[in-house]
Amino acid sequence: MARPRKEEDRAHSASIRIRLLPEHDALIREAAALAGVSMSDWLRERIVRTARREIAEAARYQSAGQAQE
Repeated sequence: MARPRKEEDRAHSASIRIRLLPEHDALIREAAALAGVSMSDWLRERIVRTARREIAEAARYQSAGQAQE
């Protein structure tokens, strides 16, 4: 029986296009190279981690606000 596929194994079909200053592009490319991953992988991991953290923080603030009412 095959193992279940991890999230990273699924095809990435959605895309986001962003505009960067040339120096930001160079900075991100250097960081990705130092990490030994593609620019897409480097950005994806950080963007998803940040989004999850901000959503969790918003949920905590919302819960705290409801508890005070």
